[in-house]
Amino acid sequence: MKKKMIALALTVSMALPLIACGNHTAENTASTAEETQKNERAVAEGESYTINVASTFAPEGPVHQVMEEFKTNLESSSGGRIKVVIHPSGALGGAREVAEGLHAGTIEMGAMGCEDFEYYAPEYSILEAPYLFRNAEHFKTFLNTHGDQIFSEVQEKSGIITSAWLYRGARMMTANKEIKEPEDLKGLKFRLPSIPVRVSVFEALGASPTIVDFSELYMALKTGTVDAQENPPETIYSYKYYEAQKYLILSSHIFTVARYITSEDWFNTRTPEDQELINKAWKDAQDKVTEEYPDPDVTYIEMCKKEGMEIITPNNEAFQEIAAPVVEKYNEENWKPGLLELINSTK
Repeated sequence: MKKKMIALALTVSMALPLIACGNHTAENTASTAEETQKNERAVAEGESYTINVASTFAPEGPVHQVMEEFKTNLESSSGGRIKVVIHPSGALGGAREVAEGLHAGTIEMGAMGCEDFEYYAPEYSILEAPYLFRNAEHFKTFLNTHGDQIFSEVQEKSGIITSAWLYRGARMMTANKEIKEPEDLKGLKFRLPSIPVRVSVFEALGASPTIVDFSELYMALKTGTVDAQENPPETIYSYKYYEAQKYLILSSHIFTVARYITSEDWFNTRTPEDQELINKAWKDAQDKVTEEYPDPDVTYIEMCKKEGMEIITPNNEAFQEIAAPVVEKYNEENWKPGLLELINSTK
């Protein structure tokens, strides 16, 4: 009997560590499972962060509306995890500063025309050439057909992704004198951005090109530093150039696009899931506003007229005839071979 009791005691004493070990293992397993679930939730929820959109455009009109739609789309689809802050009217810098920030990855997103082409891929700056496209439909057809390829090739050089684009309107002249023929430009101090082909064409037309930063243009017009300028009607209205200029000249010498652009360096730090959310948010915004504003010029020419501007229809064929040799010279010396032919062959 005594031997049995000793054997039982030994069995119990040997089993106790195993029971304790089993309980500890169960606790570890439960803890590990809980931690795994926590990590899975963290991955599913993703990182919370803010995207800054540095816009060179005014905080109104269809160009700005695309950014507002993007903000609404992305904040909704991410459940509020991703916030979007829009900085309009060059609040984070002009076109060059924004382009440089996107190139370096210090700014996440931006909105501008094609100014960055001139900085990083000048062989594609043909889109800034005056009297190149026949009309708005020609321009939009070209971009719908070939735009993605051009934007992709520019991205390889600039590190700037074109996430979406919107037809912005035709650039038109404004002045305090009627401009109907090229000789009417003679001697006018004509404000232009620092884009060589545009400067050269207006020199050929007889104007005196004057480089003025966009942020300083309104005061330059008010003070007489410059006599005339050119921009889409949406910009002319939004920035109240009608307060300093009497005539809106329907020159339609350049057809423009607003590009919504993303730093490639920054974008590559996002998860594939977030990249998909961002791309879809831009695409949906682009489609919605494009449908609402197929031709912004119609709207904004009328709005400028209501503010007292007189509308002038110039002899555009005479302007185009003078511009053509300048454009051809730039094509031979500066632009990617075949681009001009591609534009001309687009139906």
